Amino acid sequence: MIKKIAIFSLIILTAITLVACGNSEKSTHNTNKSTETAKNKVSATKTVTNIDMKIGNLKLTENGDGKKDILQVEMNIQNNSNTPFAIGGGDFKLRTAKDKTIKVDPQASNFGDEVVAGKVFTGKAYFNLPKGTETATLVYQPKDKSEAEWEIAMPEKE
Repeated sequence: MIKKIAIFSLIILTAITLVACGNSEKSTHNTNKSTETAKNKVSATKTVTNIDMKIGNLKLTENGDGKKDILQVEMNIQNNSNTPFAIGGGDFKLRTAKDKTIKVDPQASNFGDEVVAGKVFTGKAYFNLPKGTETATLVYQPKDKSEAEWEIAMPEKE
């Protein structure tokens, strides 16, 4: 009798565990394929001279005057070289669909630091965008030449 109760309890516990680990949101399976493709392009890691760069998160908010939007771009940078590497928000630019180049907001708290060899650094850069901007290209351009680019779609405003 005790053996039957133990087996029955084990079956119930297994069923509860499987239900708890299941995905209750059906909408994630019905996601638009173009949205998934855009996220994959944004999350793509670009490597420039042993430095891996990846967009960690995008956040869009309204500017205080209501005329522009502020795009926050979180970058994850991993130094795979043997020497420290200096990088900052000023090394990045946004190019809009109308070929307008937007530099980081100089008044914002943009990242800038030296990444120690073998370490990962996360920092945020801020851009003031014209309202209604839907897509843009984030460009890593520390000097005259573009070294990496990411196609991004603007996230929903928070």
